[in-house]
Amino acid sequence: MTRRPDLIETSDTSDPSQAARFGHVSPNAWRVSGKTISIDEYIESQRKNVGSSDLQVLETFTGRLLDKLNEANAGEHAGLDEAVYLLVQVLQSTSVQRTKDPLPIWLAEVGFAAGYLLKRFDLIPDHVAEIGLVDDALIVQRVIERNRPQLDHALAKENG
Repeated sequence: MTRRPDLIETSDTSDPSQAARFGHVSPNAWRVSGKTISIDEYIESQRKNVGSSDLQVLETFTGRLLDKLNEANAGEHAGLDEAVYLLVQVLQSTSVQRTKDPLPIWLAEVGFAAGYLLKRFDLIPDHVAEIGLVDDALIVQRVIERNRPQLDHALAKENG
């Protein structure tokens, strides 16, 4: 997270139901620095900027992640609250705090998602009524989808 993220623009989607569902933010085609990429490609490029020291800092901001759910009508974004609680659990786990660089891919992606959620000015600034958290929700939920087995394993190990 030491590098500034690239400029992101949304790309029109050919599926009108997808555009309506995500407030005209396509989950599949984003424009980053003039190049159209998928959300997965964006996550993969940004996870490279996350290290173990970033995770330690993010752990200190888990309360802020939870506060953001209350501030920005996160309830309007189905599944976002559960996703954030999962990120918080992972960031607070002792095994994560002992992790060294290079981070496992799943953990770097968790760090990226948490850091992205903490930003107020990202693809869609958080203060934009009704759609401010759309991009945040897409990224957080996609990171969880991509890494569900590893997340479940890490939490089971922590609780077991």
